[in-house]
Amino acid sequence: MSDPSADNPALPPRRNIKLVIAYNGTAYHGWQRQADGIDTIQQRVEDAAARVVGHPVIVFGAGRTDAGVHAAGQVANFYTTNLAIPLANCRKAINARLPGDIAVRSAAQVGEAFHASRSATGKTYRYRIHTAAAKPVMAAGQVYDYPWKPLNVDRMRAAGRRLLGWHDFRGLASSAEQRETTVRHVWRCDAAADGPEIHVVVEGNGFLYNMVRNIVVTLIEIGRGHWPPERIDRILATCDRALAGPTAPPDGLSLMAVHYDRRWG
Repeated sequence: MSDPSADNPALPPRRNIKLVIAYNGTAYHGWQRQADGIDTIQQRVEDAAARVVGHPVIVFGAGRTDAGVHAAGQVANFYTTNLAIPLANCRKAINARLPGDIAVRSAAQVGEAFHASRSATGKTYRYRIHTAAAKPVMAAGQVYDYPWKPLNVDRMRAAGRRLLGWHDFRGLASSAEQRETTVRHVWRCDAAADGPEIHVVVEGNGFLYNMVRNIVVTLIEIGRGHWPPERIDRILATCDRALAGPTAPPDGLSLMAVHYDRRWG
């Protein structure tokens, strides 16, 4: 797609800047800017970027992470008419104006048509479950503390494999889900032990509201022996939300990566 400013002389030239952002979401009310001024990640990044480029900006995020959810690879983009500032300086300058729990990992100029959300082809999420008896003091707010009953990782992994493919995931979404379609493609759902933690990694072309957290807690119920792995088949066949577990806390969830076609890097 051509630059609209080149086709329309009335529009000033502009650049489309792609950011990769990491953050600890514990202190924030999610990604999306709130009308009442509640502290959010988007608000912080927009305010910092605006101070750097010298004009207001709208930062479009790939994923609207909830309150308390973290990111290692959130992707965002914004347009700026400031053509002078080098990209390396832009990243450093934005970081200098962000709090310590938010960081821009990289900044790159991309084509006009790139949109962090609409151009995405998939996302990777990781959920950390702490299973040791000792409280995870140094990781507080970043893991789900589950010391009550041992979890069988093999059972969790077997259940995760049943989620692979194209399915209607209504039974694993929040009851508030209002998308036109609840069919999604999940191509990875794995569970693995990592010291005192179990990590659940889920990859797919898109996710419904609370879908990953509902998957995780359902795998936990299966891992502790409350349900068999075949429970997943019933949930997918009936789309009955009552058959799945309650929503897991946000603490352990991180958006690890957003995937794009090769042209967007």
